[in-house]
Amino acid sequence: MSCRLRAVVACVVVLISSSAVGGQVQDDRVALVVEPGRPLRVRLNERVTIEHVGQIVTATVADPVFAYDRVVIPAGAAVTGHIASFASPSRWARARTIVRGDFTPQRTPVVQFDMLTLPDGTQLPISTAVETGRERITWSMTTAAAKHSGVVARGKAQVAGQAKQAIAVAKQRVRDAVIAVKTPHKMQRLKEAAIAQLPYHPQYLRAGTLYAAELAASVSFGEIIAAEPALPGDKPSPQGVLTARLVTPLDSATTPKGTPIQAVLTEPVFSADRRLIFPEGTRLDGEVTFAKHAASMHRNGQLRFLIERVRAPEHESKALLASLYAVEAKQDDRLVVDDEGGASATNSKTRFIAPALALMSLHAAVDQDHRRFDNDADDNEPVVGQANIGGRGVAGWFGFGLLGAGLGQISRPVAIALGVYGAARATYSNLLGKGHDVVFPANTLIQVQLSPVASAQSQ
Repeated sequence: MSCRLRAVVACVVVLISSSAVGGQVQDDRVALVVEPGRPLRVRLNERVTIEHVGQIVTATVADPVFAYDRVVIPAGAAVTGHIASFASPSRWARARTIVRGDFTPQRTPVVQFDMLTLPDGTQLPISTAVETGRERITWSMTTAAAKHSGVVARGKAQVAGQAKQAIAVAKQRVRDAVIAVKTPHKMQRLKEAAIAQLPYHPQYLRAGTLYAAELAASVSFGEIIAAEPALPGDKPSPQGVLTARLVTPLDSATTPKGTPIQAVLTEPVFSADRRLIFPEGTRLDGEVTFAKHAASMHRNGQLRFLIERVRAPEHESKALLASLYAVEAKQDDRLVVDDEGGASATNSKTRFIAPALALMSLHAAVDQDHRRFDNDADDNEPVVGQANIGGRGVAGWFGFGLLGAGLGQISRPVAIALGVYGAARATYSNLLGKGHDVVFPANTLIQVQLSPVASAQSQ
């Protein structure tokens, strides 16, 4: 009996130990899941001439995708999709292209990506909902950052480990922005710009166009042992830079002061000794502190918001002060971020050129004749009657594109009318019209900088 009793006791001890160990492993393990609604930011590999529904489109993941505390989809992973349908523009948008002399049927392709290929060759079927692509994307950083060579100067005031991480992230962003600006090459862009002046021309999806492909279903990458959590004394580095995506869309024209906003961290935040402080998916809460809409005379809009609290998954909300440090936007938006985290649009220094050229072309169209002087004659009597073909063509082009350049040769009154229309349009759009509002769509990538007291408040 004693032997049997000892055997039974031993079995019970083993079972209890196994349960405890199993429970501990289960508690220490974290599922790596990219949840539905998370956007995959992808760039087109090459220019695609828009032809038909079902046309194959290839792209590359632009930014690494994190799940909890590590990368599950690296930058450079291949994505394959297709043109699912075409969206028709509004009547107002169509009218604006027609008055510029462009009669090409405007078709906005709706692209869906359905296959993800990891660098090791693993293929994962995905289902996505894609927004309109954006071209020539770049990072607009604070004026202080631009003046002092970006993150490097700020990194000197940070803990060494966090500074290196911030610098590496910022450099990668700059490299991505340079790639986006240089792709396609300048000569190709010039050719496309010339083709776009034709009354009827092909449409393209340009290489480097950035898409935010929101996942319609979750993608699982298994389980891993959780990273070592931060100790009670661990805190974010003072003036550290966090990368997040906006959940709340913002518009200086329609978003009033006091509007609550929400953003989500796209990259985990670690302490100097690599302890996890905030995992990917941590929520940032704040509010709009200033908003001013654009006005006439080309006065641009302004927008400022402040991050006030942070809440990691399954944790209580904590105070965390941070302001906008950098935002990703189209290069044509000409956004700048001031030292206090406010974003505003700036006017191009070359915006006076188009009205000036339009007025010069109008003057050339009015100047009907070329004059020739005969040096052998006693009087400088002009020879009259030769039409100013060049002046008419330029005036017509400003008014109605290449089609207008041809119409301007019909008669002098036609050329003058087109020249007047072109000069009025150029003057209004560049000098007298409404400026540009600051618009941050949902999923806009931002970087926020912690205030010097943010780390103390986060405890």
